[in-house]
Amino acid sequence: MSPIDDAGPAAALAAGLSQVQELLCGLAGIDLHTVPGQAVMDALDDLEHAHRQVEALTARALATIEAGGLWALDGARSMPTWYRARTGRHKSTATAQVRQARALRDHLPATAAALADAQISADHAAALVKHTTDTEARRAKLTDPAVGEDFLLAQARSLDASAFTIVLKHWGLRADPDAADRAYVAESDREEFYLAETTDGYVPGGWLSKASGEAVRAALDARVGTPAAGDHRTAGQRYAGALASLAHLALDSGTLRPGARIRPHLSVHVPFETLQRLIAASAPTRRHPGCPLPTHPGAAFGAPRGEDDDSTGHGAVADDAHDPTGAGDLLDATALALGTGTPTDQEPGTCGCGQPLPEAVIGADLDPAAMTEVEPATFDDGTPLAPSLLARIACTSEVHRVVFGPASEVLDTGREKRLFTTAQTRAIIARDRTCRYPGCDAPPGEGEIHHAIWWWSQHGTTDLKHGILLCWHHHDFVHKRRITIENRGTHWHFTRRDGTTIEPTPHAT
Repeated sequence: MSPIDDAGPAAALAAGLSQVQELLCGLAGIDLHTVPGQAVMDALDDLEHAHRQVEALTARALATIEAGGLWALDGARSMPTWYRARTGRHKSTATAQVRQARALRDHLPATAAALADAQISADHAAALVKHTTDTEARRAKLTDPAVGEDFLLAQARSLDASAFTIVLKHWGLRADPDAADRAYVAESDREEFYLAETTDGYVPGGWLSKASGEAVRAALDARVGTPAAGDHRTAGQRYAGALASLAHLALDSGTLRPGARIRPHLSVHVPFETLQRLIAASAPTRRHPGCPLPTHPGAAFGAPRGEDDDSTGHGAVADDAHDPTGAGDLLDATALALGTGTPTDQEPGTCGCGQPLPEAVIGADLDPAAMTEVEPATFDDGTPLAPSLLARIACTSEVHRVVFGPASEVLDTGREKRLFTTAQTRAIIARDRTCRYPGCDAPPGEGEIHHAIWWWSQHGTTDLKHGILLCWHHHDFVHKRRITIENRGTHWHFTRRDGTTIEPTPHAT
């Protein structure tokens, strides 16, 4: 018999816990990396056994303290509040532990004994408390000799906590089906989802019922599919892409607004000079050596520097004597930007210096210098867009012209214009069939046409060789990574900014 056995209960409790703490301090000093692997694995089993016993003793202590009422002498509003202040635990953890201790004491004595004997885990005990003690009908069913607490403990000893929880849900539904219905309604009423805007994006949050969560998860899993061999994104990144692509599918299908299949489903406001600069900045990197990017207003559209040019790169200056509103010149230049005007002095297929341009290059690279100090494009709320994002949006947008006068009055509006007609888009889809990014085979319904807006502005022909079918993910990727694509007749050639070629990931053999 140990000295602890001879002492009174209080002294025995204190002495025993002191010994446990001393032993744990000694164990904490052992470098487990120097211990053979099998010995560490065996130690884990012993630690789990001890953890279960500690959990059981903690539950008994909490139940005893709550019943004694001494916790209230400190002025705490509730037992969980007192426990949280005493231990520094999270509010939800403290509340759950006190509730569990009370339920083990009052309704699940056999479960408390099984936990103290390390026959079940703390997770098993928590599941039992949650699913069997929440209604009067279920608490009464626990005393049933055939399917009561003893029956459930037998299941707990043979199942892990996840599988056991499913068993408990079935048990609870049969014991009190009305409560299950009430819980279903309550869960549905609790559902919420929000997108909280931050300084540089959105943070999703909320809560979904089991049914709704399963539906959303199934949809995301279906969109993610099996990652390609060259897809190095994390699972979270793939799910983010899947969520965005589901939004594209819903909006592009027209089912939400029948007859309104409009891309990219958001509005941006682009000053005319910014559009000029964007096109100038996207000039092919393989232009004639020594030919500078056009910078004067209208140069990106093939317009010569005129007498009315203020030479500052901030837009054409109207001749008030001929056009007091200042709208004429701007409308002419805008018409060129929208592909409806006629070039003044530049031959199709030539650079500003007259040299031939590469005809079938679809570039996504940008010269940042061309966008310096230009007024940025913005979303509706005034948030500015990075040049690469503007280029990505412009690539598949419809352009709607609005011309303002000196007092911000609207002088002119134009019809929406797109680069490719519906027939041309269908022809590109018929030719490419799937996303043409190396190694990708996403179908047309999951993508859009990527094209060279600079070639278009230089009055090159708007034909099929200037467009390529890319899925949403790779269309974004091409713009973000500024990848250049060239049609070489028999295949598409993808080139990174450093000049290296993107090749399909070889299949495993």
